[in-house]
Amino acid sequence: MDDRAGMGDATPFDTPADVAGGARPDAGPDVSARTLESAIGYRVGRAHRRIRSGWESRIADLGLTGPQAAVLRAVAERPGTGLRELARRLYADPMNVKRLADVLERDGLLASASDPDDRRRRVLSPTRTGASIGRLLVDRSAEWSALLERALGADGVATLNRLLDRLEAGVAGDASTAEQDVAEPEMEVRA
Repeated sequence: MDDRAGMGDATPFDTPADVAGGARPDAGPDVSARTLESAIGYRVGRAHRRIRSGWESRIADLGLTGPQAAVLRAVAERPGTGLRELARRLYADPMNVKRLADVLERDGLLASASDPDDRRRRVLSPTRTGASIGRLLVDRSAEWSALLERALGADGVATLNRLLDRLEAGVAGDASTAEQDVAEPEMEVRA
């Protein structure tokens, strides 16, 4: 289910039976007792929201939202990045990335220019201030990642990474889901 169906916390990985808590015909016997809160997609989404909230509290003094920080950091890491390339890298809608870049440019953190080889292509670079904040984001991200890794332990991190790889490959490998049911997640635009 998706937001259009009115279930903002349900994900494309949840079936209507998952959301309703009912049994699926192809599932084992104890699936009928599953609740919304125990569905994999819901749990991954909830963990993501908690991690994002923790991250945003660590960058609040910079005046950036999580998506703005992601755009700024990505451009600082690869100056001259085009908007479409940036959107693909961030798994975000190109129009949302453009809006985020516009806000960062208005705030003096990014500069944009037409690519001399292709005037249709808009390339982004950090300003001096943007590059400085980009370095702060790298440092704070490393600290935040270390805290998350301590919570899981080295074996837990390795296991989580393997499981996420399998989950992403499984979803991407299901052509009907990947092409029809699952839209790439959009980064929320908050100016």
